[in-house]
Amino acid sequence: MKDNFTDINVIPLVDIMLVLLTIVLVTANFMARGIIPVNLPKADAENPSIKESITVDMTKDGALFLRGEPVTIEELKASLEGEDKNTPVLISADRDATVQPFVTAVEAVKDSGFTKVSIQTEH
Repeated sequence: MKDNFTDINVIPLVDIMLVLLTIVLVTANFMARGIIPVNLPKADAENPSIKESITVDMTKDGALFLRGEPVTIEELKASLEGEDKNTPVLISADRDATVQPFVTAVEAVKDSGFTKVSIQTEH
């Protein structure tokens, strides 16, 4: 006697789809936020959409990153010297970072001749 399957068990299929959905959502969130975890301060105005920019990130402890690579303030100044001065610079600093390292980073960007500088915030 042959067993005929009259229905398909969809529970394993749903389980697999939920796992895949979770992986996609976690990955998409990671890709959208970037590699360096920075807790952005809040502002009332919306951030301008800058597609091609130089990114400078500052963590809570004051560590600087230029385009995702760790740098010192001297290396930041040296790296910015060779860049086009019309390129926008986007500075993302953790909301819990102290003011002095942030001001030092902004001064380094300003001293390098950049005039289009934005500070990234959450809306």
